Order: sequence, then structure tokens, then C-alpha cells
Amino acid sequence: MSTALHAFMEQLVDYAGLFPPAALDMSAAVHEYAGFMGQAESWMLGRFIVPAGRLGELSAAADRYMSVGQAWGVSALLGHRESPEQSLALLQDQCTAITGFEKGLEGRASVEVLEIPIPAQLKPADMRIFLTSYLDGLDTGGASGREIFWEIPPATPEENILPMLKILADVAMERSGAGQTVLRLGAKLRCGGVTAEAFPSVQRIVLVVATCRDLQLALKCTAGLHHPVRHQAAEPPVMMHGFLNVFGAGLLAYAQGWDAEKLSAIVSDTTPESFIFEADKFSWRGHTVQADVLRTLRTQFLCGFGSCSFDEPRDDLQNLGLL
Repeated sequence: MSTALHAFMEQLVDYAGLFPPAALDMSAAVHEYAGFMGQAESWMLGRFIVPAGRLGELSAAADRYMSVGQAWGVSALLGHRESPEQSLALLQDQCTAITGFEKGLEGRASVEVLEIPIPAQLKPADMRIFLTSYLDGLDTGGASGREIFWEIPPATPEENILPMLKILADVAMERSGAGQTVLRLGAKLRCGGVTAEAFPSVQRIVLVVATCRDLQLALKCTAGLHHPVRHQAAEPPVMMHGFLNVFGAGLLAYAQGWDAEKLSAIVSDTTPESFIFEADKFSWRGHTVQADVLRTLRTQFLCGFGSCSFDEPRDDLQNLGLL
């Protein structure tokens, strides 16, 4: 295995077995995740994703698997998808769930990341106030000091994405400059789901990747990226995006300054042989990113994706001869 592939894939796949299409119960999801942690490919495995309201359930199910020497990293889902008022109303109970979870499992698990949807009903003019109020609520609730990724509502018109991410970048800069206890504020992009309509266009993915690059915003993805390379799926019947495509585009956006036209070509590529990993570099059709640059970009800006399956990305990489 090449150094570049290791840098590309290290902790790239957050485990979302609780969510569709897998939709496992807590005991089954915990058992799977614990099993993956013991596999040779566990270096590709990221955090266990769980709604904040189910942290107590996770604690009970995972207690016998956890140890101080191999603490579990957790990503907690907060907020409300539709209503900003409901999102803020839920916050203190969700903060209590986070702090209680960590206290009960001290040294064996920690909530490292918070994933929060930007409410679909939030008016653009109110976004800055909402973000600031929410971050203040995390401080008050004792749940600040973590990485936070704000999910772009799937129905957001493309013309509204740039101003939305610009406000997010401004708030991130303000909090950082004020010495607030936030490790990182970034954006989250949904790349699929259980229906064809849930899969964004190549144009939308390219827009988000390029905008995050321009604003120096970290990016996390979720859903629809189970497989390495873009392909026609049977269920749902849609072109499914590939994680080599999306994160390869991110690498070339940052390292080579690519524009939308060039990024569209890599995001839409369906040829596995286009993606090459050598000892010291990743390349797509002859365009390269050195392994040391790749590692830095993955650490700082291209932060992984949630997947309800770890078997599929691992097995597909093996079938392609990359692992």
C-alpha cells in the first residue's frame, strides 16, 4: 500500500450504521464498529456517529467494548433540520447529554465532533445571529471546544450557497479571533440518501468544494459515498458519487487551484483507472498531489465522510487492488 493512499484514507470513513440504508439498532451498530476497530484496516475508520439524544443508549451498549487504551471518538448530531427555534430549544438538553456521556465514560470515549444542520426555515438575514446564539449556547452548556460542521440544507438554491458559506466563514474567523473555545467550524455536504432526489448534482458538489477552498473552510461529507468511484447504482437508480472523486477534487482544488470546469471533470469521472496512488503522490489523469501535501490538506480541510457501511469502501478498495 502506498504512502499516498494511507494519507488519503486515514480516518476518512466515519461510521453511521444507525442511519439508512443500514439503519441498525444500537447494539448491532456498536458490535459492528467494535469489530471494525479490531481489523487491519481500522486506520481508515473514523468516529461513531450518533444523535445526541441517543448518547445514553450508546453508553449502555458500548460499555463492555470500550477501554481507556482505545478510546472511542464520537460525532454527535445536534439541532433541528427545519426550525431554528426548535434547534436552539433542544440545545441545552443535548449539551447535558454530551457532558453526561463523557463523564460516565471518562477516558474511554469523547464527543470530538458536533454535526448540526442549518435549519431549512432559517432566513438568510438571520443566519449570523442564529450561528452566534448557537455557539454561545454550546459555551453555556459546557459542550464547546469541539469541531463543528454545519450541514447545508439539501434544498438550498445554489445561488444561496456562497453567501451562506461566507457567513459561516466570517463567524468562524470571529470566534477564532476572539479566542473562543471552538476547535474548528466547517461545512457539511450531503452527497446522497435513500432516494434519487437526495443525490446532489456534480455542479453542486463542485460549487461547495470550490467555495470552501476559496473561504478556507473545512469540509465534511455524508451519505451516498459508500464506493470509491462514481457509478450507476441500481437502488436508488441514480449516478452515485465516489469518495475518490469528491475528495480527489478537494485535493486538486486546494493544491492546484482548479476552477469549476476542471473540478467537474474529476467529480464526474467513472473510470477507476483514472485514480492512481503511488508511493509519494496521488494523481488523477496525470495531475498530482504529493503525499505530504495530501496529508496536510486532509488534516486541515478535507475531513472525511459519514457512511452506514465500512465494509463497502474497504472491500471496493481491495477489489481495485489499492489495498
